[in-house]
Amino acid sequence: MSTSLRNSSLFIAVRSMCLVLPVSLAFSAVEALSAEASALLSEAVLTEADFLAEIPVARGPTHMDQTLAQTPASVTILDRRTIEASAALGVIDLFRLVPGFQTYFVDGSRMGTTYHALGDEYPRRLEVKVDGRSVYESLFSAVDWSALGVTLDDIEYVEIVRGANASADGSNAFLASINIVTKSPLVDSGWMINSQLGSGYIRNANLAYTGTLGPVSHRTTLSFRSNDGFDDYFGQGQSINIDDSSENVSATFRGLWTPNARDSLEFQAGISDSNLGIGERDYIKRNLSSKYQYVNWNRLMASGSRLQMLLYHNDVNVTDEVTPLFISQALGVPDTSSDWPLPGLADKLVIDESDQAESERWDLELRSIANPLESLRAVTGIAVRHDRVKGQELFDRSDSLSETSHRAYTNLEWSSSDQLVFNGGLIFEKKGSADSYFSYRLASNYQLHPEHVVRVAFNRSFRSPTLLENQQNQVIRYNENIILDASVISDSDINNERLRSVEVGYAGYLFDRRVSFDMRLFREQLTDVINERRSGYPDLDNFVNIRDNTDTFNVDGVEIQTEYKPNNRFLLRAHYSYSDIDGETIYTSPPELEIRDLGVYSLKHGAGLLASYAFDNNVTLSSMASYSSATKHYRGTAAENHTRIDLKALKRWNINNSNIDLSLTVQNAGEPYSEFYFFNQFKTQYVLGLKVSMP
Repeated sequence: MSTSLRNSSLFIAVRSMCLVLPVSLAFSAVEALSAEASALLSEAVLTEADFLAEIPVARGPTHMDQTLAQTPASVTILDRRTIEASAALGVIDLFRLVPGFQTYFVDGSRMGTTYHALGDEYPRRLEVKVDGRSVYESLFSAVDWSALGVTLDDIEYVEIVRGANASADGSNAFLASINIVTKSPLVDSGWMINSQLGSGYIRNANLAYTGTLGPVSHRTTLSFRSNDGFDDYFGQGQSINIDDSSENVSATFRGLWTPNARDSLEFQAGISDSNLGIGERDYIKRNLSSKYQYVNWNRLMASGSRLQMLLYHNDVNVTDEVTPLFISQALGVPDTSSDWPLPGLADKLVIDESDQAESERWDLELRSIANPLESLRAVTGIAVRHDRVKGQELFDRSDSLSETSHRAYTNLEWSSSDQLVFNGGLIFEKKGSADSYFSYRLASNYQLHPEHVVRVAFNRSFRSPTLLENQQNQVIRYNENIILDASVISDSDINNERLRSVEVGYAGYLFDRRVSFDMRLFREQLTDVINERRSGYPDLDNFVNIRDNTDTFNVDGVEIQTEYKPNNRFLLRAHYSYSDIDGETIYTSPPELEIRDLGVYSLKHGAGLLASYAFDNNVTLSSMASYSSATKHYRGTAAENHTRIDLKALKRWNINNSNIDLSLTVQNAGEPYSEFYFFNQFKTQYVLGLKVSMP
């Protein structure tokens, strides 16, 4: 934050808001709670709001609509009201509201989120979908959140399955799965313009139009996002110049056509282009362009069953701009010197000024949702996926690598009585010439009371290595026969990762469903986890990282989340999580075998709170608090325990059926804290927003 901003009246006003807002929220909360207590003491009277109260429905665990009392897994749903109340500036910020999740910025361009275990610069083992379309890429074995092409204004709700969900979503839903559901073209109409200006050169703008093209309802969006990343670091006797600014432009189209009462056809397309500064101390410029096409056809059968076909295509192109490098520059030794390590060989350019890579995916899935018996519901599906990657620097080859995988699954829900529900899920998967494997889940939900349910669930899941994990060969060559440096090489025989988990859960409602409560006790046993071990290698520095099955560990813990909605004005959400990792990793290979403890990477305590209150004058005040205990980021640096406070104030005007929203968001209204690397200091950010919605 600049000196001029600190001396400005805006800064004084913001600091005043930082002091007044929590106090205002506290008084509002007391007022709302007092009113609620009075209502409970008076005679119970049913109102229209009681009949229209929303009953949360989840689809992610089984692909069939289930109430939270029926689901075989713990689910967090972030609805539109929660998203608007939050102080989030991007999609990644929303996961600070979910128990068990670690959310961080690797640098100003790259964001990461992981569930429970070992989040590195490219978190894996987490399935992420947008409207059912998988957005993790084999090229990175992760999600690039900067190129997602989804803004907060586009989202209707986010559904997070906390726990293994491979039986529904396949092997990458190893620890959890996320589905981001965007707004239907039938929800709104007209134009929406949203712009944000703030610290760190934050410049965001969204333009959306919802309307019709003949029989097709559509929502078309255009967005721009930019920021200057983290400030340069001066501390601990170090001076680090950080060049991690980012810029993204994206456009999306979502159309919906219903030719008759039985059929509906949804089709989407999007493009995105990002210019990113990435790295750790040494930064490069990356251009990432992506595009996708998606079709979702649904047919309602006369029997009440439903058929569904999903087809999508993702395509990503990456270009990294790097400084050209000669061998003599890397070694600091001219080829004329007696210390030249390559006698008889001349100096040579070994790193070009740019490197290109590609990732492409086609996926086709057919699904049937049926109710064969009054007490039995079933989802059955088959799918085929084709992945292709290409990258000289990552794979040491100029041609493409590809693999075709198949999966078939079924999920059953059997209501044996009014109180007891059983869920079972089974998936068969096979990749290329590798062995096939099965993952399954068994769960039982018992209704202690109409508003209180206990759940027991068992999971056995496998995660197969991605193309990058299986085929990485990152080397620098002098020629075909001489390798100067090898950085990462995949072992020739990598096994599937394995997970066994058991959980006991409770879900309940109090005070006429105004309070919801969810608790999950779990143990997760992970074996053959894919990571990197150091080993000797005949290159200039005599070692290489081998990608292999190196890790074995258990995760034990508890998660609690609760929500209080007494009326349309007040919202209170809170969560707490405790997790403990007990395990080890092979750090160096024999003969110098070194085993390291993985417990230091456990985020033992995490907590969050969201409070929001809407006043009569169309002013809404919100506050988000996030706490993380001390931990060490995997492949990052140690981080001290910290509490982050985010604040938001919004004023709305209604003029001729149009809405004008003016907002001020303060992220981290306190001391700086480190994100992933100690030199990434997240300082207080001030963002002013203006949003106009016109019919």
